[in-house]
Amino acid sequence: MSWNNDNIPEIDFIYDDEQLKSVMANISATLDKNNFGNTGAKLRNMTAMTSYNAERAVNKMVEKTTNEVRNLMRERQYRQPGYRPGTKAFGRKANNQHMVDNLKDHVDGNKHRIYTTTTNGGYNYSQAFEFGLLTKNYPAHHPFQDAANHLGINQPNSSLDDEIDEAIRKGFNV
Repeated sequence: MSWNNDNIPEIDFIYDDEQLKSVMANISATLDKNNFGNTGAKLRNMTAMTSYNAERAVNKMVEKTTNEVRNLMRERQYRQPGYRPGTKAFGRKANNQHMVDNLKDHVDGNKHRIYTTTTNGGYNYSQAFEFGLLTKNYPAHHPFQDAANHLGINQPNSSLDDEIDEAIRKGFNV
């Protein structure tokens, strides 16, 4: 692995319900235009509720994933032999401890990106923690990959899909 920031580990969640909203708005308009009573308004309300519930399900999975990565980083972080209470180095944080503190969900609209911003001389430290450094005898720990595998978010029909299905059921349940 090279000493650049081309391989920063991250987990992305993208939530897009614009097609759902567009189709349901067209159906609602057709129902309103053809005098189906308040059915169009009900459909709009159900669509809004579904969209809200789906967004909450995604946010819940993002939080669960962030916590899983953070916990794996804490479990696997390096401890130097002299790293114990009472030593001078104990009060200072090593890069891997800053990495745990800086792990965040960076939200941009409907896109969630989970990564850490800890750098050492401009180099994102999480790359070394995730993939290892052979030149420094620094093993790989794979907290991002293991969190994705453990939660099943990298698989089709994951638990996130089940949460979204439940959100749709709740939204359209009359």
